[in-house]
Amino acid sequence: MVGEEVDAEYLNWEEIEMIWKLDLSRHSHFIPYRDDFVLGCLTGLRFSDFSVLESPDIRGEYLFKKQQKSRHRVVIPLRQAAKDILGNRFKKDYEPLTNAEFNRHIKTVCKLAGITERVKHTYTKGNKKIDEVKPKCEWITTHTCRRSFCTNEFLAGTPVELIMKISGHKSTKDFYRYIRISPEQAAMKVKELWDQRSEAASKSIFV
Repeated sequence: MVGEEVDAEYLNWEEIEMIWKLDLSRHSHFIPYRDDFVLGCLTGLRFSDFSVLESPDIRGEYLFKKQQKSRHRVVIPLRQAAKDILGNRFKKDYEPLTNAEFNRHIKTVCKLAGITERVKHTYTKGNKKIDEVKPKCEWITTHTCRRSFCTNEFLAGTPVELIMKISGHKSTKDFYRYIRISPEQAAMKVKELWDQRSEAASKSIFV
C-alpha cells in the first residue's frame, strides 16, 4: 500500500483561489466537489467532517464541530468564501459526497483550473523506494485540504499552537511532520522574519 508521502501534496492560497474562481458553468456536476474542496482548505477539517456539516454547526462567524476521528472539539473562524459555500449548501437538499467520488472528481477540477505542473513524490512500497512524477492535479485528494490549511497558516505566521487547536494535532512533532514546505519557502520565511526584526531594531547588519 502506498504510504502517506504520496498524499503529501498541498496547494497554496493562489492555487486554491484558482479553483474557487473556476468557471464550471459547462461542468456544473463538478461544482459540489469544487465547493467542498475549497471549504476543506479554508477550515482544515477532514473530509469526514466537512462533508456532513449542518446549519446548527454555524454560530455567527464561527464553525463549531467535534471531529469524528479524534473526537477533538474545534472552533473555526469562517472566511467569506466558506460562509458562501455553506450558505449555498443549506439552501438546498445536500447529499454528502463519497470519498471515492470526491478523490476522482477533484483531480479533474484541479486539471481544469490549470494545476498541472509536474511534481515528484517518493514513497516506499514493500522494501522498494519508488519515485513517481505526475501532474500536480493527479496527487490531489481529500487529505490535501487539511494539509493545505495547516501549511498555508504556518507560512502566514499563525502560531503553531493555534493551528493545532483547529487541526487536532496533539504534539508539535506530529504537526511539523504533517506540514509541507520547500527549502525555498523556508528560506523566504526566515528572510521575512529577519526583515520584521530589522524594522523594529537597529540597522545593525547582524540583526
